[in-house]
Amino acid sequence: MLGGPVEFVYAGLPILTVLVGSVVLYWIRSRFWDARGAKWYTATLLVGGVWMLALAGYVLATDPTRQRQLAVLARTFGILSLVVWSLFLSRYTGTQLHRRRWFRALAALASVSFPVLAVTNGFHGLLYTGWVQASTPFPHTFGVFGPAYAAVVALVAAVNGYAFFVLVRYLLSTPNQSDVRITAVVLAGLSIPVAELLGVAGVFPADGIGHAGYGALPFVTLATVGLFRFSLLDVRPVARNTVIGDLRDPVLVLDGDSRVVDFNRASSRIWSGLETHVGDPFETVCPTLAERLTLPDGEASTSAQVVLSVDGSDRHFSVTVSRTEQATNGVGWYSVLLRDVTELERSRWQLEKQNDRLDQVASTISHDLRNPINVADGNTELLRTMIDDDGIPPERVADAADKLAKTRETHERMEEIIDDVLTIAREGKTVEDTERLSLVAVAREAWGNVGTGDAALTITGDRTLRAERSKLLRIFENLFRNSVEHGSTGSQNSGRSDDSVDHGPAEVTVEVGPTPDGFFVTDDGPGIPESHHENVFEYGYTTTDQGTGLGLSIVRTMAESHGWTVELDDSHDGTRFVFDTSGESRSADARDESAAP
Repeated sequence: MLGGPVEFVYAGLPILTVLVGSVVLYWIRSRFWDARGAKWYTATLLVGGVWMLALAGYVLATDPTRQRQLAVLARTFGILSLVVWSLFLSRYTGTQLHRRRWFRALAALASVSFPVLAVTNGFHGLLYTGWVQASTPFPHTFGVFGPAYAAVVALVAAVNGYAFFVLVRYLLSTPNQSDVRITAVVLAGLSIPVAELLGVAGVFPADGIGHAGYGALPFVTLATVGLFRFSLLDVRPVARNTVIGDLRDPVLVLDGDSRVVDFNRASSRIWSGLETHVGDPFETVCPTLAERLTLPDGEASTSAQVVLSVDGSDRHFSVTVSRTEQATNGVGWYSVLLRDVTELERSRWQLEKQNDRLDQVASTISHDLRNPINVADGNTELLRTMIDDDGIPPERVADAADKLAKTRETHERMEEIIDDVLTIAREGKTVEDTERLSLVAVAREAWGNVGTGDAALTITGDRTLRAERSKLLRIFENLFRNSVEHGSTGSQNSGRSDDSVDHGPAEVTVEVGPTPDGFFVTDDGPGIPESHHENVFEYGYTTTDQGTGLGLSIVRTMAESHGWTVELDDSHDGTRFVFDTSGESRSADARDESAAP
């Protein structure tokens, strides 16, 4: 019979702890049995359950001899549960303390010293010097400890305290752990010694009873929440701080259920707030990446290419997924390694562009030069037929002179084509050395290099461009020449005409200015016919007999060699070319970053 509410609480709390522990054991057995460390944790709960039953039996027993026996049994299994917990912490943190001889010796000594001393206490009296019968708050018998008990407690505290210290050090050194789970595990480890200290301090009403067992209920609750509810066991601890944490490439770790269980600092640059999503499904945390990846079934790795936004810029990543087996249970884990290949992708793109330009060079040489050569051959043949043994008849001198003039013009056109082809072949290679240039300064210099006649230049603003000076000048010169020659009837025949648009008024105004992503060049001439918008940058595009059709192709080639793009803005009156220079800016920033110490 229970003597009152205090005895009811003292007996009921251990029984309640056993019931809660039984539910936890069933839950772990059915859902987490294959999780790493689950069996060690189960052993802790089982040994602790015997401790709680012995403690409840001690409170309920009325025979002093039976109480002494149950008190010794409760103390023995209490010590054993703390030792098993220490072994679990060794397994979890990856320190492998249980494989070290000194730790195994201390753990074994802590486990057997108390029961051995208790059984032999009648011969030496070192563990208990005597027993006291108390009547309040309920009848109970407790022992008066001797010097050996202090030694046993110190030994157990050393084993358990060191293992707990290793746990705290590991949690604090692992930045990706949730504050909630860290707090839960730490409080669980402190609950049992704190309960014992409060009992020794006289906070609880029953003197002499080992109150450590009354910290078992919060221990079971908090440890289970931290370890299983938040999947703390699913985070691999072994060397992750040095092997993964310091890698400059993003790394994600997925469990067998495709949940994100770990990551390194580099991953946080791509996915902010990752620490709040540990344990969440991969497709929820990283939807774009998950959509492109296929997790491997066997030992082979899978790979993919993906574009992700990093600090507001698109970066290209090569992704490799590898599967590993846990040695303890064979459950598959996945490591997702992302390599930033933005510079490699940019080089590949530029190499493709250079190959395209070489193809166009071959096409130009084989086709565009053949036409003027045929014209020259035809005129030469006509001249040959005009000449007889007595020379050219007077009435055909003018005709012969015309043929010679056409031949000379054809040769000049061939020279122009050759110059432009060489420009494309030589200057189209990727720019390596750039400098910071003023848009205003380069535009004005290029304007002075072109015969502009009555045309006017307006510059609406300045910005700094990273470019090779000579190529940027060539871009502006070709565009200015195109605007002046095709936008003014007064100068349409005053030089070569690289590309064609219909001729317009006597004067043209050219405007240059910055845009959020680059700059523009526009004029108020008649513009380019809508039917020609799609092929205006193609090699050989021209609608005049004088043009080579390579002027705007050179503009595009020069732009692409910088990693820029150029487009014709067909929504604007006149002719407007818009350059996007953000590609080169991002690449240059990346090179600066990689070169930084």
